[in-house]
Amino acid sequence: MRRSKQMAVAVLALVLAFVLTACGGNANGPSGQEAGANATQSAELVGKPWVTSVLQGNLPAEVPEAKNDLYTNTAYDYLAAHQTETGGNAMADHSTELRDSVISAIGDESKTGHDLEQLRIFYNQAADTNTLKEIGTSEIKPYLDRIDAVTSLDEMNELLADEDFPFSPFIVATIRANDTQANNIVGINPNFLFSDAALVGGTFYQETDDPIAQKAAQAQIGTMSMFVGYDFQALGMDSEAMGELISKLTEFETKHGKYLEGAGTFVKQEFGAMAETARDSIFTLDEACETCANYPLRETLAKMKKDGAEHYYISRAWLKGFNDVWTEDNLEAIKLMAKAKVLAEVRPYFDHSAVGEDAEQLDMLMGGTDFKPYKACDSLNTFAQVMAKIYVEDYLPANAKERLTDLSQQLVNTYKDLVGNTAWLSDESRQRVTEKLDNLTLNVLEPDGGYFDYSELELVPTNEGGTLFSNYLLCKQYRYDCEAQFIGQPATKAAPWFYIEPTTLNAFYEPESNSINIVPGFVTSLVYADGMSDEDLLAGIGFTIAHEISHGFDYQGAQMDAYGRPNPIFAEEDVEKFTAKTTALADYYSSIELQPGVMADGQNLAAETCADLCGMQAVLEIAGKSQSFDYAKLYKTMGDIWASVIPAPMFATYAADTHPLANLRINVNAQMFDPLYSKLGVVEGDGMYLAPDKRIAVWGPTA
Repeated sequence: MRRSKQMAVAVLALVLAFVLTACGGNANGPSGQEAGANATQSAELVGKPWVTSVLQGNLPAEVPEAKNDLYTNTAYDYLAAHQTETGGNAMADHSTELRDSVISAIGDESKTGHDLEQLRIFYNQAADTNTLKEIGTSEIKPYLDRIDAVTSLDEMNELLADEDFPFSPFIVATIRANDTQANNIVGINPNFLFSDAALVGGTFYQETDDPIAQKAAQAQIGTMSMFVGYDFQALGMDSEAMGELISKLTEFETKHGKYLEGAGTFVKQEFGAMAETARDSIFTLDEACETCANYPLRETLAKMKKDGAEHYYISRAWLKGFNDVWTEDNLEAIKLMAKAKVLAEVRPYFDHSAVGEDAEQLDMLMGGTDFKPYKACDSLNTFAQVMAKIYVEDYLPANAKERLTDLSQQLVNTYKDLVGNTAWLSDESRQRVTEKLDNLTLNVLEPDGGYFDYSELELVPTNEGGTLFSNYLLCKQYRYDCEAQFIGQPATKAAPWFYIEPTTLNAFYEPESNSINIVPGFVTSLVYADGMSDEDLLAGIGFTIAHEISHGFDYQGAQMDAYGRPNPIFAEEDVEKFTAKTTALADYYSSIELQPGVMADGQNLAAETCADLCGMQAVLEIAGKSQSFDYAKLYKTMGDIWASVIPAPMFATYAADTHPLANLRINVNAQMFDPLYSKLGVVEGDGMYLAPDKRIAVWGPTA
């Protein structure tokens, strides 16, 4: 399977679009080729009401005045410097800071400590390319051969239940807190190959006549298929056989993927539908096994040390769909999928040089040849938690956690003040919203309760017979042992840190644990540094934290109560008022032309635009308490942080994301609140002007 370098760059850009969008964005755009065919590049390309400067090739020749286009004015220097084929993204530019810091610590032999020494063993084995080439696929192939030897579904079930088969390719099981006043349960995600891609998956398999959604599915499957192809190439499979294999896998995946209800599904349903679905997703183990009787669920969970929970959380429709395709008729596809899933799991732990010239493309997609050893360590099953801890302790300012926690609490208190002064909210709803804010957990730079204790992990050095793959299996088993201790214990309000690498460039709110999670990977020098001014602090990480807090009250978060239970927090009389405001905001976004003939999809953006709006309001509320606050500096820093240049072939993909484009995140939200007018002097007739009766607020006295 030959791929050109240009194709690899395009796919890498697509992967970055998924990974680098705050809050786990869902990139539902067409393929780069299709988008490129529809894109228009012209210096005269003007959206309404702002120049579409985020699109490569459409930067005005001169800096526009802030009163006409705040975003382009503030971000102009960055935009001008990145009018290249690959574009640019300010956040992505800083995304390697944690990686570089950890690699430095690994290479500094003067730094000692048990966790670092174990990480160093693993990293050095991953960097030993000669040994990896000598080993090749010899350690992995016996497990694949066992899959090949299966002749019936019963034999497949026996293999998956076998303790000597260290893989559970079809089940992801994680610690979950669905009621923070109760005990931890286990969340089960039965998945195949493509539908477990980072937070986007099964949405692509919903039946739809929307050509954009159909093209998005093709693009996502195509991206994931490239990885599958490289894995099987390493086993010696030729391109023709791979094409047939991927077609079979895609067909099989589609049978199941259509049952997944992604977050976007609930945007199109009545308020409360998500809570109803959540209530229907709690099972005892006996009930789950009965619903999925064809698959050895109990045995699989026992092998993962997660069979001791009182309750399990699984999508009922998805579990039934999984059971329906786990049949003898599908055995051949199940075997192929099992091999693909095992290979995907161990991709960083074996040598791919056998794929020949395409190894360069695979290296590029995995972060580059120089950083393959880091990639092997950056996993939940290996050392992501250790690396995040090293970064916080060794490289971030000593007072970072304290200062960011104080800022987070200040923003929570600001929301409480805004909620207290919101006239449309009934006393009953106000009490529930306030209760949710009072019980919000702030997981800043480390999870509530701390990271896993790795003091008992002992890897085997190379000179004692250890290999990268064998040590990976030790790490994986150690993680299972650590997680097993949490089952049935009082609810862990940092449960999401057990299923999302804390090294990731991300910050997010989780409704089930009612928690804000600022993971170390997000805290780069772009958004936080020692001695940073109040303006820069609020514009960077402050805006992000305020945005995430608001997710507790968007269409998803508002369907969960203060303790993570599926009980909507708005009284029935307030639901219509709340949805009217979010609908008005969605309608406003839908009136914005991104490029000729392409309008923003306000409904698709509903949750994120509401969070942006409320986040901006909270930041400005704090700013307003200082008479000397520099608003121009605040807006300038926001522009610098969100600066982004999108290559034309990728524009439709970004435009279809659940997050608004960078220029809209700045311009739309700034124009909704008074400081733009009173501090920057925007008046009627200016491009940034919005009539008072058109301005939207969800909370506070102006709502």
